[in-house]
Amino acid sequence: MLPEPLPQIDIVIIGINVQHYLADCITSIRACDYPQELLNIIYVDGGSRDKSVAIASAAGIQIIELSHPSPTPGRGRNAGMAAATAPYIQFLDADTLMQRDWLKTALARFDDTIVAVCGKRSERRPDLNIYHRIASVEWFYEQGPCRYFGGDFLAKRLPLVAAGGFDELLVAGEEPDLSCRLRQQGWVIWRIAADMTLHDLNMTRFGQYWRRAFRSGHAYAEVGIRYLNSPEKLWRRELVRISLSAALPLLLILLGLLMGRPALALIAALVITLKPLTRIAATMGRCHTGFSGALAYALHASFVIYPQFFGIVRYLLSPLLGPVVNRRA
Repeated sequence: MLPEPLPQIDIVIIGINVQHYLADCITSIRACDYPQELLNIIYVDGGSRDKSVAIASAAGIQIIELSHPSPTPGRGRNAGMAAATAPYIQFLDADTLMQRDWLKTALARFDDTIVAVCGKRSERRPDLNIYHRIASVEWFYEQGPCRYFGGDFLAKRLPLVAAGGFDELLVAGEEPDLSCRLRQQGWVIWRIAADMTLHDLNMTRFGQYWRRAFRSGHAYAEVGIRYLNSPEKLWRRELVRISLSAALPLLLILLGLLMGRPALALIAALVITLKPLTRIAATMGRCHTGFSGALAYALHASFVIYPQFFGIVRYLLSPLLGPVVNRRA
């Protein structure tokens, strides 16, 4: 049930070099089914070298310009949250469009125990290439009470502030980290089936795919190790799965070479590596996608563990090599 009267909501958008997206993102907010006098849009710029700030200025919205060599998403969202005064905050990435009915739909789900509500993020161009087809499948998550929100969600502001906000040092995984801290305080995060945002992955090169996967592996290690001694052990399973799935085939091949059975070892390694292909039918049913989308996701699941594993190793080597410098927001 919608609260009466409708509450004020601050909309915090973060971005770097998003001149191709920002105006459309702002337009989607102004076209939503919610009284505009109750919405305040805050754009946090992570150090753009394009026209992003000028576009935000022309739109007449509040602007915060970060000045930091590593403008992580956590820094951007915290800066927006510090400027916010409304009881609710809607967080958005600049490369998204907010769905027209989202705010009222999400508000109706809140109760005294729920701190944040998230919905369905969909790709704007799901059939552009294999990377976009993979992302279209990736955006399917469990509904109801869930472990964490992503970059787009509506939340009560004060509990986020009380929990300490986002970790500004994390290059990725700042949303699950904050989500875990909120749940440890007794709050519930709820995911509903409603459409929330349209996203543009804008990925056309293998290098972009590799960097994204590398960053996620780094996050699995940093966040997973952080919570190893907590009751929940957030991301421990993912950390172990990636490490074993990536290392075991390589060890089998090495062992086969040492024992003079390279063909047998290669077959065993391929069986382990291509195991996600056995889940194509399940992916088609769970994610409501066709065979080509499920096949693309299965091949992705077979390969992505390797850049993720390198991300894990890179985090473990941070004491020697220094932290990863992040330019994402």
